[in-house]
Amino acid sequence: MAAVAGEGGRAVDTNRHHPSLGPARRNGQAFVELILGIIVIVMILAGGIQYLAVANAHRGLTTTVRGEAGARALSDLPELSTPSYIRTWDAGRDGIRHTDDDTPETTLPWTLYTIADHSVRDVADWDRLDPLARASPMLRMHESLLPTAELDLISVERSDTVVVDPAVRTFIYDVPIVTVEHTVWLPLLGGLY
Repeated sequence: MAAVAGEGGRAVDTNRHHPSLGPARRNGQAFVELILGIIVIVMILAGGIQYLAVANAHRGLTTTVRGEAGARALSDLPELSTPSYIRTWDAGRDGIRHTDDDTPETTLPWTLYTIADHSVRDVADWDRLDPLARASPMLRMHESLLPTAELDLISVERSDTVVVDPAVRTFIYDVPIVTVEHTVWLPLLGGLY
């Protein structure tokens, strides 16, 4: 609605003097605004529903992986895993840190050697602990060439896919599926219970 100051400072509708600019123009603008509003509402609803679907898939995957890792940690003959010591991260093709294409740069676990070596007052104290070598993970880490193997860890990793809703693909993120991954590390628990 176009308005100008008329007599006495009151607003006067200039569209009534020009019938070609009257209700049809206002109805067209309202229709465009309605369509844009519907699109925004569809985007918000579709994005929220998609987020809930991915979160539900991650929750289900977490429950499954934790259950499997717990069962393996309590078993008599578990398959032990050796974690890698991550020294730093390579930024990947895009050259930006903390993005999906980053890859870990692994190295020997010198940190565990350092922790094990500094857990006694003197290096000669390790000889006193020698009879307990089987029960002492710290002593095993001190003597091992691969100390992370002495941690007796169980690792379970699984992934699942979630189909992306067509509305989300159209308005927000054009990929057919989203992959959800989860990894659980647990210590060996077989002798504790």
